[in-house]
Amino acid sequence: MASPQETFEDLEARHRKEKKDLVVTITSLKKTIPKGDKRKKKEVAAEIVELERSHSERQRAELSLFDECGRAPTSVLPDATAADQDPHQSDAPEAESDSDPAANSVPGLYANTSQPVRPVGKKNKARLRLQRRAEQLKRQQEEAEAEAEAEGMVDMAAVETEAISKLVAKDGLSIMGIRPDGHCLYSAIADQVNTYHRHSASYLQMRKRAAEYMRANHADFIPFMTHDDGDLFSETDFEKYCCDIEYTATWGGQQEITALSHSLQLPVHVYQSNMPVLRIGEELYGANDPIRLSYHRHAYGLGEHYNSLRKDPAII
Repeated sequence: MASPQETFEDLEARHRKEKKDLVVTITSLKKTIPKGDKRKKKEVAAEIVELERSHSERQRAELSLFDECGRAPTSVLPDATAADQDPHQSDAPEAESDSDPAANSVPGLYANTSQPVRPVGKKNKARLRLQRRAEQLKRQQEEAEAEAEAEGMVDMAAVETEAISKLVAKDGLSIMGIRPDGHCLYSAIADQVNTYHRHSASYLQMRKRAAEYMRANHADFIPFMTHDDGDLFSETDFEKYCCDIEYTATWGGQQEITALSHSLQLPVHVYQSNMPVLRIGEELYGANDPIRLSYHRHAYGLGEHYNSLRKDPAII
C-alpha cells in the first residue's frame, strides 16, 4: 500500500521490486506445469498474461495519479463487475492503453518546455542506442537473477492455497478466484454482496462506501494509522488515504474491512492459513449472513490478496 509520503523515486523503486517479484511468481507458476500437460500449460500461460496485464495496469495507474489526490478517470478504473472475477471465469476482452505512463505521470518531469527542441544528432542517436541496450541488459540480468532465486524456492502459493482450501471446506466453502489487480478486497466483497445479499455492487461502489464511512467516523480510525516511521497520521494524511481508497488501485486491509462491515451492517469472516478465522463485526451484526473471504500472503508474490468464498453444493 502506497504511503502518503511516498516520493516519485520511492514509487519507481517499489515498481522495480514488484517487477522482480512478478518474475519470481511467473517462474513458480511455470514450475507447476506437469511435463507434457498441454492443457495445464495453456491455463498457466493465460494466467501469466493476466498477471502481467494487471501488474502493468496498476503501475500505470499509480504513475498517472502520482502527486494528485487520486481522482482517476473511468479509463483507469473501469466499472465492470464481471471483470472483477478471476480471468478463468470471464472471457470479456479488455482495452489496453498504448500511452507511455512515465511520460504522463508528472508534467514537466522529463522535459524542460521552456527550452527549444534541438534536433538529435548522430552522436546522440548512438548514445541513445547504447543507453537502451544497457537498460535491456540490466533488465535481462535482473530477470535471470530472479529466476535463479525462484529455482530453489518452495511453492508457497500452492502450499498456502491448499491449506486454505482444506480449512474452508470444513465450513462447506470453496475459493472463488478474484483478479489480482489492486482491487481484490473490494471485488471479493462485491462478489459476496451480489451473490448472497441480493444487491448489485461493484468494486468501485465498495471503495466509495469504505472511504465515506472512514471519513464520517475518522475518530475511530485515525488514532491507529501511522507512517512507516511510526508518526501518526495528520488530518491531511488521513484525507489523502481516504482519497486513495476511493479513487486509486491502492490495496485494502483490515481498516477497510472494518469500515465496510459497519457500512453494510454485515459481519466479515476472513479465513487464512495457520490462523483462526478473523471475525469482524460479529458482535453487532452476528445475526446476519456474513461476508466470507480468504486472505493469501503468497498468492502472487506482489503482496496480500483476497478471494471470495462461495458456498459449495458439492461439499454441503
